[in-house]
Amino acid sequence: MLFVLLMIATCLKSGHAQSLFYSSRVETLYKFVNDLQALDSIDNNDTLLQCHGLVEDEVVPIRICKDENGIVDHIGYCFMSDSLRIVNKSVVQFIERELLAIIVTTDAETALRSDLENGLVIKFDGNPISHSLLQDKKKLCSLLKESDGVTVNRMNNNYDILIHCLNGQILSFLFPADCRLISGMDKIEQEMRLGFQLKNHIANETDSSLLSPNESFLQFLKDGVYYEKGEDFSIPQINSDLFYVKRDSVFCLVLDTSMVAMSFSNVMLVPLEMQFTFDVKHRMYGSVEQEYTINSRDFNDYFSQGYDRFFGIESLESENLSGTLMLYNRDEEFVHLVYVTTTKEDLFNGGRMSLELYSYIPQHNIKTLFGNE
Repeated sequence: MLFVLLMIATCLKSGHAQSLFYSSRVETLYKFVNDLQALDSIDNNDTLLQCHGLVEDEVVPIRICKDENGIVDHIGYCFMSDSLRIVNKSVVQFIERELLAIIVTTDAETALRSDLENGLVIKFDGNPISHSLLQDKKKLCSLLKESDGVTVNRMNNNYDILIHCLNGQILSFLFPADCRLISGMDKIEQEMRLGFQLKNHIANETDSSLLSPNESFLQFLKDGVYYEKGEDFSIPQINSDLFYVKRDSVFCLVLDTSMVAMSFSNVMLVPLEMQFTFDVKHRMYGSVEQEYTINSRDFNDYFSQGYDRFFGIESLESENLSGTLMLYNRDEEFVHLVYVTTTKEDLFNGGRMSLELYSYIPQHNIKTLFGNE
């Protein structure tokens, strides 16, 4: 995997024209379309192409996404408007990718068997989809082209996506909220992508709205301190509670040497003006380790979309402040677990923090880390 990362970095620096990929599945689908389009020259992060030739006498709308590093991150059959794709983006991209796979496959029976093995069930008008419909690419394209809406249902840890097609017919996709299935990547590919993107990410503008609490939810704690009760994660000690003090009629996040625990929690849960240097040790599958340094602003921005944060204090010794940060992705039901250590001096002066990162832990495995409490 380290060889792959080095190859990506080398190609990017040299301006290599051939497109690069994190996912072998995305690369395979891309090559089907690349026979018909000069895709490698596309620079935009998100591009919609109208492809001729994939299906006889049909124009197939193909969505291609490149990340900020110019690496192809997604390709799929575009079946819904941009405004609707913003919500449940990873789930929508999964369906787009599966639809494209159906369009380009010549072996519908094997594809259907593979879907079932992976936990995906495709239905048409409430019944398991037939091999004949999977093979009838023109009919599939016609159904999707005339679709007039999409319904996303989440039932516990399962999705039921309904595409409302021509004449009231419904094409549905039922599958578990599983990060391997939804991302189309194995764990090695997922972690390679995360590590490369994270250490190369450049933050957007800080969202100042995150710094202002909803005063109606604030509760008085003690000594002029208020808190906004968040959620607990597996155990009460790891939560998303935020702490405030009132200064000149304005509520400000606690960041004070007399309140170390509250300050530590606030810093790890909410992007602040103060910036830190994060020394990350990313422990990956197969005993692989990567070490890189990233600015806290870039780190916070990368995880600002699609993740809920939770934090718990482990130790408050002056030279050894430590805690556990949970970055929880609800759409795909996984957690990035981060052990954080720093000192009191670094905490209050924008210094360094050490982060030990374990990525893509399935949510149902998390309780074992806390003794099933």
